[in-house]
Amino acid sequence: MRTFLTFLCCLVGFTSNLSAQKHDYTWLFSEQYIINNEWGEASILDFNSSPPAISAPDSVQMIFGGTNFTMSNAEGELIFYTNGCEIHNAQHQLMENGDGINPGEVHDVHCDLSEHSPGYITPLQGALALPKPGTPDIYYFFHIRAAYDPVLGAPYGSLIQLLYTVVDDAKNGGNGSVEEKNKVLVDNESSFTPLGEIAAVKHANGEDWWMVCPEKLGNKYYFFLLTSDGVAFSHEQEIGHAQTGYFWGQTVFSPDGSQFAYCVNNENEGVRLFDFNRATGQFSNPRFFPMPEDDGFQAGTAFSPSGQYLYTSYNFELYQYDLWAPDIEASRILIDAYDGYADPIPTHFSNMQLGPDCRIYVFCASCTTIHVIHNPDEGGTDCNFEQNAIQLPFGMRQHSNSIYPNYRLGPIDNPGEPCDPDIVNSSNTLLPAKGISLFPNPSSGEAIHLQTGWTEASSIEAILFNALGQPVWQRTLELAGGNATFRLGHLPEGWYQLSLRVEGKQNVIPLMIQR
Repeated sequence: MRTFLTFLCCLVGFTSNLSAQKHDYTWLFSEQYIINNEWGEASILDFNSSPPAISAPDSVQMIFGGTNFTMSNAEGELIFYTNGCEIHNAQHQLMENGDGINPGEVHDVHCDLSEHSPGYITPLQGALALPKPGTPDIYYFFHIRAAYDPVLGAPYGSLIQLLYTVVDDAKNGGNGSVEEKNKVLVDNESSFTPLGEIAAVKHANGEDWWMVCPEKLGNKYYFFLLTSDGVAFSHEQEIGHAQTGYFWGQTVFSPDGSQFAYCVNNENEGVRLFDFNRATGQFSNPRFFPMPEDDGFQAGTAFSPSGQYLYTSYNFELYQYDLWAPDIEASRILIDAYDGYADPIPTHFSNMQLGPDCRIYVFCASCTTIHVIHNPDEGGTDCNFEQNAIQLPFGMRQHSNSIYPNYRLGPIDNPGEPCDPDIVNSSNTLLPAKGISLFPNPSSGEAIHLQTGWTEASSIEAILFNALGQPVWQRTLELAGGNATFRLGHLPEGWYQLSLRVEGKQNVIPLMIQR
């Protein structure tokens, strides 16, 4: 079995259900640049423990400037990841034949490993990987290739080809190999009509996969079916509200696959909502809800685990729709507005992801914090939305996070659960990241001051992990007004993670010891 860089695995046992399909259990982020020929730092959010463990491996040599997809196997172990330029394996090495993804001029400019190289420039959902039905070691990686506009030239790119690449995880002693690469599914190069955000959902049989990719101009959707025989074009469908411009957005299927939402942020845009037939792969019952007034450019959307609520974000505001209400558009309520926090870029609301723990994670562009909807199946503010709930050690930059389908979805007559009950039933919740601080940081290890904002508690459990995820120090710290002081002068220089737990709440914050 591969080794994870995880800081909390000693606190919570691994789940043993091998049929859980934990392909979305490892989320990888990185800073966006190489500076002075040195790699930016990376962070991993690992859902094999609860709350998810945070680590900061120094072996990641990839920049996620736009495209980001991280794939785990059915047991939740990291197997490969990509930035749209190349594919790396779990050893953080270039996978065999994993270079040259999305070839062309855009690749040549954005994928060269020089200073300020940002990685491939496709939007957030420009990449998606699915396990091949019946062959657990084979993965189909779908990705969008860009080309520079022939009139405007660089850096104005248009997303004109949908490609796929096949990864065999079992090759090379488990280090993987790319068996097929850059195979064309949709080619809009002659018309230069841009493609949009890729999404996928299980077929009604619970084995095969529907994969859909919209065009960014108009209302056309391309459908493909992935079976044990491979991937093939199925059909295209023109339906619903037509998009009139190239704007940021997010597509998502409901956890049970019965509905599909497409959220775009622009003055003429909003939410498209469709019913979906998992047997035929057809949309029906199109509805359109115009967006509220907002002068931002980011947008995201996610369904609650039950499918009752749809959440949409528009840069400064987060909304909830009740899809079981007689008038869905009238049910929209404002959950929260951006609180002004900067990291150092304002932590606006962007795309979202329903996690394996049934929380919804709300990301932002160019920041290192993640917002969390803790109880998304509760109506109104009872959904318990927490801004800046998670502080990553290092860079989530330029929409650089994966968007996953519901890998755990079963057949129509037995759809299963969208989340892992071993995680959901855990009593652990997150401490507010924004209220926790360590100073000085970096520190020499002497007289480190902790501020938690947890004034009701008299003590807090603290465990320090090194960069390999090994516990190196553990104490019960007495709190005075939520504050404590401790010393780590005996430890060597380097990055550490401090895990804090109090009254069923837990969080992890980074610490640098430097002398």
